[in-house]
Amino acid sequence: MAYQNQLLLKKEMVNDVLAGPGVAYVHPSSPYRYRNRMDFVTAFGKCGLRRAGSYRSVVDVAVCHIMQEKSCGVYQKIRPSVIEAEGYDYIHHSGYLRHVVIRQARYTGQVMLNFVTADRENRLRSVIESIADDVHSISFLYNDGLADVSFGAAYETIGKGHIEESFDGIRYRITPNSFFQSNAETALEIYRRIRGEAEGRVLDLCAGVGCISLFIAGAAEHVTGVEVSHEAADAADMNRRENRIENVDFICSDVKEFLGGSSVDYDTIVLDPPRSGMPPGVMEHIDRGSAQKIIYMSCNPASFRDDVAALGNYSIDSLEAYDMFPQTPHVELLGIFTRAR
Repeated sequence: MAYQNQLLLKKEMVNDVLAGPGVAYVHPSSPYRYRNRMDFVTAFGKCGLRRAGSYRSVVDVAVCHIMQEKSCGVYQKIRPSVIEAEGYDYIHHSGYLRHVVIRQARYTGQVMLNFVTADRENRLRSVIESIADDVHSISFLYNDGLADVSFGAAYETIGKGHIEESFDGIRYRITPNSFFQSNAETALEIYRRIRGEAEGRVLDLCAGVGCISLFIAGAAEHVTGVEVSHEAADAADMNRRENRIENVDFICSDVKEFLGGSSVDYDTIVLDPPRSGMPPGVMEHIDRGSAQKIIYMSCNPASFRDDVAALGNYSIDSLEAYDMFPQTPHVELLGIFTRAR
C-alpha cells in the first residue's frame, strides 16, 4: 500500500476505535529501514517470521526492509550458518536455537546480537567469528519454557553485554532483555513533545530503562520512575548515573503497589504501558489523585480508549497519532489530559 494511504487508513482506524475525540492526521515516519529490533524464529530449517496463527509454519526471510541497514547486513551474513544449526521444533518442544534477535541503536550505530537457546551451550562459535567485527555485543539467552518468547537469562556474553543509544545527548544503555522503542526517530519526536509538557514533580509509570524519565529531567523539578522489571530498573539507574542526572530516581515496583503505598503528590504523571494498557484499578487511582496533568503514550488505541475512560476528573487537551510502525497496522498515540478546575 502506498505510504500516504497507510497514514490515511491509520487515521481512520484510530478514530473508529476511539469513537469520540479523534486525530486530524498521523505524523509520518521513515517507511523503511526504521526498526531497531527484529526477532527471527529459527525452526523447521528456516530463519524468518512465524506465519500468523501457526506454530507449524515459518516464513523464510532472506532480507528485511524495515530493519536498519547495518543490522540487516549482519542478519544476511549469519543467516546461512544459522539455518544449518539445529533449530527448535515448536510442536515437539525439542531442539536448540529458538530465536535470533538483532538490535541496532539508530544514533550510535551500535549493534547487539542475541541467540535464544533451549540449552545452556554455545554451539555457534563459527557464526560469532564471522561477525565479531560487526557487532558490539553478543549474548546467549537460555529459555526452555513452552511459551514462544525471545528473551531469557544470559549465560554467556561476548563484548559489552549492552549497546547504547543517544537522544539529544542523553545516553541509554540497552541490555538484551530490556525494552526500547523500536523506532528511534519517531520516539525522539514524541519524547520532545512530552518534555515540552512535563512540569513540576513528575511520576513516570512503566519507566523501562528510563528513556522518558531521563529525557524530561531538565524540564522537571524531580522525576520518579517506576518499573516492575529488575533488569530494566537496574539499567535505568545505570543510565541515570552515566548521564549524571541528579533529579531522577527509579523504583523497582509493581505500579499498583507503588501507587497504593505512595503519599507524594505529583504535578505530572507520564504513562507508557505495554500494549495491554495499565493494570486494573490504576487509572481509577490516578483519577482520584491531585496531578494537574497526565501524559499517556500508547501503542494500542483500544487499551488507550479503555484506560482514559476512567479519567472522569480530567479533560483531554490534545491527542496525536504517530506512525511508529510503518508497513504494519499499528500506530502510537500521545494524549495529554489536564485536571478539571
